[in-house]
Amino acid sequence: MIFKLAFRNMKKSMSDYAVYFVTLIIGISVFYVFNAISDQTVVAKIFKNGYDIIDLMRTTLSTASVIVSVVLAFLIVYASSFLMKRRKKEFGIYMLLGMGKKKIAGILMAETVIIGVLSLLAGMGAGILLSQGMSMLVAKLFEADMSQFTFDVSWEALGKTVIYFLIMYALVLLLDLFVVGKSRLINLLNAEKKSEKNIAKNPWICLVVFVAAAVLLGHAYWMVTANAEQLTEQSQVLMQIVKGIIATFLIFWSLSGLLIFLSKIRKKSYLRGINAFTTKEISSRVNTNVFAGSIICLLLFITICIFSTSFSINKSMNDNLKTLVPADVNLMYTYDQGLPYDSEKQTITETLQNQGIDRNLFKDVVELTSFAYYRWDEEEKTGNVDGENIFANSGVIKLSDYNKVAELYGLKKQTLAADEYLVVSNYDYTLKMYNEQFLQKGHVIHLGGREYHPKYKECQDGFLEMSSNRSELGFTVVPDDISADENLHPERIYYIANYDTSKKSVEEMDELLNNKKIQKNIYVSTRTEIHQRSIGLTALIVFLGLYLGIIFVLASFALLSLKELSQAADSREKYRILRRIGVDERMIRHSLFRQNLIFFSTPLLLAIIHSIFGIQVSIYIMEIFGKTGLLFSIVATSVVLLAVYIIYFTITYRCSRKIINE
Repeated sequence: MIFKLAFRNMKKSMSDYAVYFVTLIIGISVFYVFNAISDQTVVAKIFKNGYDIIDLMRTTLSTASVIVSVVLAFLIVYASSFLMKRRKKEFGIYMLLGMGKKKIAGILMAETVIIGVLSLLAGMGAGILLSQGMSMLVAKLFEADMSQFTFDVSWEALGKTVIYFLIMYALVLLLDLFVVGKSRLINLLNAEKKSEKNIAKNPWICLVVFVAAAVLLGHAYWMVTANAEQLTEQSQVLMQIVKGIIATFLIFWSLSGLLIFLSKIRKKSYLRGINAFTTKEISSRVNTNVFAGSIICLLLFITICIFSTSFSINKSMNDNLKTLVPADVNLMYTYDQGLPYDSEKQTITETLQNQGIDRNLFKDVVELTSFAYYRWDEEEKTGNVDGENIFANSGVIKLSDYNKVAELYGLKKQTLAADEYLVVSNYDYTLKMYNEQFLQKGHVIHLGGREYHPKYKECQDGFLEMSSNRSELGFTVVPDDISADENLHPERIYYIANYDTSKKSVEEMDELLNNKKIQKNIYVSTRTEIHQRSIGLTALIVFLGLYLGIIFVLASFALLSLKELSQAADSREKYRILRRIGVDERMIRHSLFRQNLIFFSTPLLLAIIHSIFGIQVSIYIMEIFGKTGLLFSIVATSVVLLAVYIIYFTITYRCSRKIINE
């Protein structure tokens, strides 16, 4: 009997359950997908032996899952409270007909079990299918080989998902039973007559507050973009964030009165049809959801920035690995800083031979020395950097050595006159400093009693040490016939080469160079190691960004949808009155559509405006990674947001129409 009533109730209230079901199914599937990532075959092949990275990813995503579960639990509880509000009169009628609270609790329990089983099954099925799509996305993002793709199911992720969501359902059930147990018959029967209070605001005060909020927000935008270089302390950045939060709240607080004010200015439009009713309803929706609208706007803003940054970092990192890691190995020996040069030091080639590594295993070999400029104090037995020769301090190499590296790396070769020098760098911050403070002013350096003038007014793009990001701080290139200078001392020896894979495989060569005796004296950096390290970091950023971003989007639009449905339920009597006075049904539907559209779009539009400037801040943060994938990331973010927006808006509009027609 109880299960029969539960099934009948669910069938009758299917439109009310639509948002609830969609939110549960998407939440469960996303929860499974991201907890199953570390068990995917594609991920394991990308990282190969990088078990530490996989463990870190598993730990990080598990930690994020706790946050996600709290957000989803809040959504489920909120959605359940909306359904309870819609059904209080129904429960009141049950009690009026003689049904006890225990039987009503039994019906609720049966419905919760049915919803839980159906949503878990649908969410798990969708999650397993989406996880295969995630494998393809991972392969696409990190350019992996999909030829050996296998269909994977993570039983550990399935178990974790079931446990987390059973706990959430139990929480919802307890809260619903508590509400029914504490309810009185009179309150249940009159529940529909209660609605949120809507206190009208003075339009002129709203106009003043809106302008003040816009000015405050504009100042925060200016500070984080045009004046960003002046934000040198963390407290200054936090202050701009606080300004943005306060301004967002004030905009939503003033928006209801502002809409009335602007509408009444255009009286003909305001009085046409039922536009006055529509404007009042929109104003009421905004007015009763100031806090919720502000939170949703900020969540969407964070989501857009997270999505854009994650995709951009991934695209930039892939491009960097192609251009900034052009050789198989980069070895570097650094002399003890501040000590006089010992000419008896071995070259890297000699060191490798002493360790039993045949030089014929390498090809395209370039070995060079970079010099540092400092004055040796014999009494203090220390070397003091000479601040006048700024570029010499950052490293000096000879032109012929640089051109050998340029040929191996695929960079532009250079020529210099006898009194010229140039600076090579690819790090944005030092590029700007060198260009503006020195090169554009014709800065002269002195080496060996001779003057050298800059050949170019800006740094040339290039690097010596391979890296996954643009982090070359800069070095100076001078002619080969540079005069002897007692203050110019060898700083580093570089050994750059490719492996001769006809003799040993890449894996065997990497293992040879990872010998502890070699690494004790020489810093070893291989293409394989750089790829593993950078891809691991990028994967962690991308997965975490996608995980939290999708959940924030889900939370934002689900809250908007539930708020709109609740408002539609409170306004049913108003629509009945409109029908009684002869208002056309088409006009009512058009009014409802406009209300839903504006209510859904307002937080999103303000979030997009926030993100335009927020992404500018992200660009500063991403300078070290590069910005090549920014346009792609913005497009991908727009597609995801638009898809979720359309799904929730469509469901909300259709359910709202059904509610006002009851």
